[in-house]
Amino acid sequence: MNLKTKFFVVAIFLINVVSFSQERKVGVVTFYADKTIDLSQVDASADFIAKNTKLSEDPSFNLEAPLKKFHDAFFESYVKNFPFEVLDEDKILNNDTYKEYVPTYDKNKKDFLESSYESIEGYKIIRQAGPVVSEVAAMAEELGVDGVMFVYLKFDFNKTGVGKFGYYSIRAYVEIDLYDKTGKSIFQFNELAGSKKKAVMVGGIPVMSPDKIQPMCESAIESLMEDMDKKLERLSKKVDRKF
Repeated sequence: MNLKTKFFVVAIFLINVVSFSQERKVGVVTFYADKTIDLSQVDASADFIAKNTKLSEDPSFNLEAPLKKFHDAFFESYVKNFPFEVLDEDKILNNDTYKEYVPTYDKNKKDFLESSYESIEGYKIIRQAGPVVSEVAAMAEELGVDGVMFVYLKFDFNKTGVGKFGYYSIRAYVEIDLYDKTGKSIFQFNELAGSKKKAVMVGGIPVMSPDKIQPMCESAIESLMEDMDKKLERLSKKVDRKF
């Protein structure tokens, strides 16, 4: 095989790979933020857990604006890094199968408090628990996609200092998980960033009030967004081998 023929074969191969990737369609099935902040680095006492739960259910602790900002950046910029098409979200949100779907764990509300989550309007809050991934993957044909994607944010406290003295900040985590129509994991992307805003601890624990916590959550999301494109670009190079 001469050099020109080799070049032609390689070119055809690359064209087929790109075409294959572009033919793949993925639907985002959930987009939310968990308002219950992980306490493992600061205090796990029953009293503090109760305060944390109370904060997460407080209507004035509102993450709608920063979540929407992240959502808009995701669909306007981040999706361009994926080697497949992310379906227009209206095609998912207006799909009758999606609108009628109730996750198995939601059929019994004992372990699910919707007030503890902030979601983008139209999206169901779908946590990856129990048989949920298999259930959602099974809807792929009805949704007109080859894979389903879960996107969600969560937070934890980050403590600096010794004992009861020091500062705390909040870290934001984004998880972007993709499954094919059989429920097989294609990738699980995780990234975190800490808030630039900090606060003093009182008696070794953070002050649990919306006016203290919300600005730090917003700051953490801002920090998270700073290099998302670069992170996703690196991830996309690994995707074709599995999807």
